[in-house]
Amino acid sequence: PFKFTKSSTSVEDLVNLKGEGAVPFSGGTDLFVKMRLGKLSPKILVDTKKVDLPKWEDVDEYVTFYMNTTYSDVLEADFEGLPILKRVLSQVGSPQIRNRGTLVGNIVNASPAGDFLLLSYLHDAQVLIAPEMKWVDVASFVEGPGKVKLQEDEIVLAVRLRKVKGHVGYYEKVGKRNSLVIAVASIGILLEIEGDEILSMRMAFGSLGPTVLRWKDLEESVVGQKVSRSFVFELANEVEKRVSPISDVRASAQYRKKLSGNLVIKAFHELGLLSFS
Repeated sequence: PFKFTKSSTSVEDLVNLKGEGAVPFSGGTDLFVKMRLGKLSPKILVDTKKVDLPKWEDVDEYVTFYMNTTYSDVLEADFEGLPILKRVLSQVGSPQIRNRGTLVGNIVNASPAGDFLLLSYLHDAQVLIAPEMKWVDVASFVEGPGKVKLQEDEIVLAVRLRKVKGHVGYYEKVGKRNSLVIAVASIGILLEIEGDEILSMRMAFGSLGPTVLRWKDLEESVVGQKVSRSFVFELANEVEKRVSPISDVRASAQYRKKLSGNLVIKAFHELGLLSFS
């Protein structure tokens, strides 16, 4: 059994309570599932929603989202430099989940299937950790499935995404059913292209490794190349070689590996860069 404390009203209070063993939550969409399954048994839960924070700050090269900002909050706004943000968030769960679930919560949950987590990798995201108020790269903050680099007396206050300019993007996740899907595999791509020449590419995959997969050496290797049928299929084959999926109740490792390459091909097709006619 656990007890609720009164809602925390300050970051300092929240940090102190967490240091005493409390588990903070805002939406609780992941936390309560883990509690029902017996994977987590907190003695104290602390509601963070009364901590006075902005929903976001859009300044210079970053958009920063704070801990209580929900998916629905963000879907009601427009942000330059985040071309697939709405596409990604609109595919998170149900309207009820989007109304309660938070962007920061998706990062801290650290599921390899996390929709917003994948997007955060594409945008070189950083998390703001209190009380030190230090920024840490998401790619180093997330250590594995459900594991993050966070001390007992630390909390994640915000996540910021670096904007990109002149990029088109694509996001898709594949699952066993259309609604409330947990991805068997997912892909996100951001492309800056002139004619058929790639000026820059960012590409990330979910549910195909212990956390989101992104290979900067592969991205750099395609700069200056021309998009063609052979280019896309070679890129798809390289991705298939690099992913490290597991088999589980949702799909086999072999299926996921093949799917990763197919998602690359489909992404270029949907972006109008590859024709099958």
